[in-house]
Formats: sequence, C-alpha cells, structure tokens
Amino acid sequence: MALGRRLIALVLVIGCALGQQTNDDSLQSLDGLSPPTPSVPIAAGEKQFRVVYEWNVLDFAFTNEDERAHALYSGHYIPKNVLISDCKPFANRLYLTIPRMLPGVPATLGYVVRPENNGRTDPEIVPFPSWEMNERGNCSALQFVQGVAVDKHGIMWVVDSGRTETLTRGKDHVVCPPKILLLDLKRNGSIILRYQFPESVVPAGNNYLNKIVVDDAFGGFAYITDNSGADPGIVVFSRRLTKSWKVRENNSMRAARNAVRFAVNGTELNFSIHIDSIALGPYYNPNISPDQPASDTLINSQNYERNVYYSPLSSYHVYSLPASLLRDPEFIARATPRDILEAVVDYGQKQSQTDGMFMDNQGVLYYGLLGEHAIAKWDSYKPFSAKNQQIIAKDATYIQWVDSMGIDHEGYLYVVVNRLHNFVAGRLNPLEVNFRILRAKTGALSYVYTPDNLFNSDGKYLYSGASGEPFADNGLIYQYEGTTPASSRLAAAGILGASGAAVKTSFAGFIGVLVLCGVTSMIGRWGVV
Repeated sequence: MALGRRLIALVLVIGCALGQQTNDDSLQSLDGLSPPTPSVPIAAGEKQFRVVYEWNVLDFAFTNEDERAHALYSGHYIPKNVLISDCKPFANRLYLTIPRMLPGVPATLGYVVRPENNGRTDPEIVPFPSWEMNERGNCSALQFVQGVAVDKHGIMWVVDSGRTETLTRGKDHVVCPPKILLLDLKRNGSIILRYQFPESVVPAGNNYLNKIVVDDAFGGFAYITDNSGADPGIVVFSRRLTKSWKVRENNSMRAARNAVRFAVNGTELNFSIHIDSIALGPYYNPNISPDQPASDTLINSQNYERNVYYSPLSSYHVYSLPASLLRDPEFIARATPRDILEAVVDYGQKQSQTDGMFMDNQGVLYYGLLGEHAIAKWDSYKPFSAKNQQIIAKDATYIQWVDSMGIDHEGYLYVVVNRLHNFVAGRLNPLEVNFRILRAKTGALSYVYTPDNLFNSDGKYLYSGASGEPFADNGLIYQYEGTTPASSRLAAAGILGASGAAVKTSFAGFIGVLVLCGVTSMIGRWGVV
C-alpha cells in the first residue's frame, strides 16, 4: 500500500509538471524535451574526418619577434618540448591545453580560432586567459593544465595539477597546490571560482590530474581522473558545496598487467598508466519510441541516472560508476572497497588501449584505439560487443595517439592526435607533422547539452542571475536538505532508499517521461582525407 501511494503521488507530481504542455491524447509536446541537435543537415563529405590543423612544432602568439627571440634564447620557449593534449571548442575558438611535461613551455592553456577554408593550417597559440595567468612559478596562475571541460553555460572548468616538468628529474620543478578554476568564456575568461584541493584529496607534488567531465546536476559537479602511480582514482568536486573528495577502486582504476605493453606505429611501449579517460553519459534513453503509450513509457523508462564511464590507459576494458554514487560524499566516506566494487559495471573488452574518449548527447561514446591507429564509437544503449564497437576512422599515418576529443555547437567532433609515444621517448622529428586536429560532423552535440529534468532544472543552481551577472556561490547560500546533494531530491521523489542507493523497482522509470526523446540517426563508417 505504501508503495502504491508513492506511485500515485509521483504520477500527480509529474502530471502537474506537464499539465500545461500536454493532454490526455497526445505526447507531442514532449518533443521539446528531446536532446538538442544541430539544425544544419550533414553533407556527405562532412562525415569523413579531415585534417583542419597540423603542426611540426607548436608556436605561440608572442607580442613581437623580439619577445619570441628572447624566449628562445633564455629557454623560456623550447619548441620541441611543447605538446597539445586537450581540445575543447566553444563559439569561434578551439581551446587547447599544453601540459608542461618538459621545460620551455611558455603557456599551458591557449586557443586558436576555429578552422575555416582559409588562413594558416599551423596557427600560433594565443595564451588564455592571458600571459600573466600562464606564468610559470606563480601559484595563483596556471602551471600544468592537461584537461578542461566547457559546460552549457559557457563556463570552462580548468584543472591545474600544479606540477611542472613531470617527465624530467631534478630540483628545478614548480610544485604548487592543485586547483580548479572556473572561467567565463563569454567574458574573456574572467574567473568565477577558484578552488584549491585539500592535501588529503589531491596532494601537491604527488598527483596527476588528467581529464575532466562536468555534470550540471545539483549546482555543478566535476569528475576528474587522477592517474598518479601512488593513489589513482576519480576526484569529485562540487561547485555548490565548494568541496571535493576522491573515489578509489583498485580493480577497475588501476593498470591491467596484460595491457601495459603495446606498439604505436612500430614504437614499442611499456606503460603502466592507471585511470585516464573519462566520459559522462546522458539522462535519457533514445531507444524509447515517441509513439509508445504513456503508461508504458512511465513504467519502462529509467532515465534519472547518468553513468560515468572510464578506463585506465593500460587496460582493454571500459567501466562505469553511477554519477549519483560519485556525488554522495557521505556514502564515499563510509563505503568499503567492496561497496564501490559492487557498483562498478565492466562492459567488456575493446581492441586496444584508449587515452581519449568523449560522449555526445545521444549516448554515443567516441574513443581512440592506440594500437589500432583508429577512432571508434559505441552506442552506450547497446551491449559493448565487437559488433557494436564500430571503427569509424583508421590510418597509421594520420592517427597516431588520439589524446582527446570535443564537439562544437554545429556537431563537429574534434580529435587531437599528438604522437605522445614519440614525445615521451624524445623522438619527435621537427621535420615531420607531429600534431594534428581532425574534424568530422556527427549529428549530435556535447554530452553537456541534455534536456532539463528533475536534477538540473532548478534555477537557483545557474551560474548567473536574471540580468546575466555572476553571483557568488560559496556553498553557504544554498544549503542542501537531507544527507547529500544526490539523495535529498531523489529521496523526496521516492527513488532512493535510506541507504542512498537507487531502488530497483519499476516506479523509478516515471522520471523518464520528463526526458523523453527520439533516436537521431548516426553516421556510418568514416575515413581520413
């Protein structure tokens, strides 16, 4: 009887939410809740990957030639030591990370203009937000940025591990406290929030904060991979609480012994690298038909959860954890290793190791296959079988080490290829092309563009007020009710039990009606031209 009353109450709540949008005979208004997609159709040629930028060595937009010459003479700029790692498009720019793995990297975050049909194919990188904010040795500035993410509000989440020259030995290294910065890209990179990770979560000088995804639920969360040799895991940061914690799981987040040896373009590697790539799945299930009766949709659609997908670089497997579990600091604090292990999903094997992966808003995961010189995709609503893992581009010359990916507002997928295997070994040839950015159109947008729903539609969690000005959100203004950000509102909806774990009963699917969507056709096999 209690369960029946909760079901009736939940139906009434959802009915009220949709009352002004639909009637008893039609679900047509739910089309507006489908995930957004680019409005321009995809031309046949755009489905193929094309090289839009390529560099032998990377250069920066110095103020003048005298400044460049001085940087070269002083060792402030050593071209052969500069590497691009991450690429995230926004508006008319491609934002690039340049981790300071070796000496002579003048800036660790910058941008180039989005590619067009004219102009240089090897543009200079403009430091972002400024030269001053990239000053090496200034702990208030950026020291070592490898991963960034851009949310749907145009806020860039920048992860700075605080360490420099990570591939060299010696004492001339910078060790600053690791931090995360939120930069407003609509206001030329003005700082919205600066957060320094506590030593207990991310120790200075003994971390390797790598890739990041952002979740707009409950005021904004970041999930960051730390593939340090000593303590690998996923670092979670809550913008609303200005608090961070770390999730560890030794079976799925550490390097697998059978995957430490592999070859890229003939270069034999022996890498024991822990959790590296990460992606965030959508809320909704695109396999639900809009013609399905409302009652079936309510019962069968379980769309309230997102999965965080990840993989160690030295692994053949893809794993996931529920985002609601990662967002629960109290559960993480009291959980045993077995508790975390039981929540992990192992999807099975892929053909090779992976560094870069990215999820679109249709639930399709794109990822590199290092040993195969390839880019693959997988519809995360289908089994992770060999049949469903599609190689969409393969080329031993153009695709040597896929490091990162990003999707712009037109549905173009950008892929960074950087020959990291040669860079680490000190074998980059400045007479050859070493760094490329590839692009192809997908028909989808970034994972951050998900329909509004129970978890991310609350106006008080937005980054700015009605007039557009940013407001201070230091975690004290909006205190959450209940035990955790994740459990408070879910428990009120009858989805979570007292333990904070999702109740596996059919009524959980009622939330799905809020995020109903259709299937967007995806592209077939791509090539590199």
